[in-house]
Amino acid sequence: MTATEIVLERGEGTRSVLTVWSAAEASAPVVLVVPAMGMPSSYYHRFGEALAAAGVHCSLMELRGHEASGGRLPGRDYDFGYVDMVDDVADAVAATRAVLPGAPVVLLGHSMGGQVGFMYAALHPGELAGIVLMASSTPHWRTWAPWILPLSLGFVGASKVLGHFPGQRVKFAGRESRGVIRDWAHLARTGRFVAGEEGLSGVDLPVLAVSVEGDWLGPRAAVDALVAKLPVATVDREHVDAEGIDHFKWARRPEVVVPRIVAWAASSVRAAASDASR
Repeated sequence: MTATEIVLERGEGTRSVLTVWSAAEASAPVVLVVPAMGMPSSYYHRFGEALAAAGVHCSLMELRGHEASGGRLPGRDYDFGYVDMVDDVADAVAATRAVLPGAPVVLLGHSMGGQVGFMYAALHPGELAGIVLMASSTPHWRTWAPWILPLSLGFVGASKVLGHFPGQRVKFAGRESRGVIRDWAHLARTGRFVAGEEGLSGVDLPVLAVSVEGDWLGPRAAVDALVAKLPVATVDREHVDAEGIDHFKWARRPEVVVPRIVAWAASSVRAAASDASR
């Protein structure tokens, strides 16, 4: 399936690519994928193609610092955090709407992508038609595990010394900016986002929250704790227990998760959009 690529320029001089797969029906919802920490957008191509083939548009953004081309490696002279990535989501939403005008935009956040997506929803009310959480949770030590607290502090310390976080060496994400690790550690320590926390209580959207059996990077209790930040949202909760599926591999096995997302979009997102237009 042929995809459309759109170059997004940032004021700082870097750029990213938005990849869009169009479904047959122009008015179908579009799922905007925000990758997990350290993940290249190419990892989700099979998923994007499968969504479009199943009747739902897919728009896939690149994470800052992990662009295939046009970006800069995080380092002492190039730092950014969660709020900067929220700005990137805003740019991706605007570009997605330009390509698919009239299509309800659903944000799908994988792992850290769901955390950034929650911040976007709180800071940009009324812009989304729904949220999908894929293996996305809060790393807050009270709901994840107590050991995450000293580990997160160690990550922050290493980032300060090196000028970046060497995730590829410790097998946790990739080369990340000091700011991203700082903001992730803040969430792990306090249970609160660095911005947008207060606005979450007013996010009234359909939400599909999917956890994965045996996922130590997204424990069920921590997924539920993230969802609990949206007290007025309409939440559908799914748990996937399938052979060969883990925190990451769901994207390479789209036949397991795509039908769930398509069915939820048809019953919740389209229904909500129809009610809003009356």
